[in-house]
Amino acid sequence: MADHSQIRRARNLAAEIAKQNDKIRQITAEAAEALKLPKPDTFLGRKTQEPFRDEDPLERVDIHNLIHSELQPPKP
Repeated sequence: MADHSQIRRARNLAAEIAKQNDKIRQITAEAAEALKLPKPDTFLGRKTQEPFRDEDPLERVDIHNLIHSELQPPKP
């Protein structure tokens, strides 16, 4: 027959296992909550892309100036 020390050891072991099970349930619940969160945006300088203008590019002043300056062939 088991003596009192073995019974005590078995009870302590059962209590320790119960504590570990509770801890694992807590960690699992926290991990499940973390997985529900959206992915963090870690790029600090993120800026949304502005839509392109609906105008004709050849009508833009900067493009017009470029065409008539740098893109002209050299004059003889």
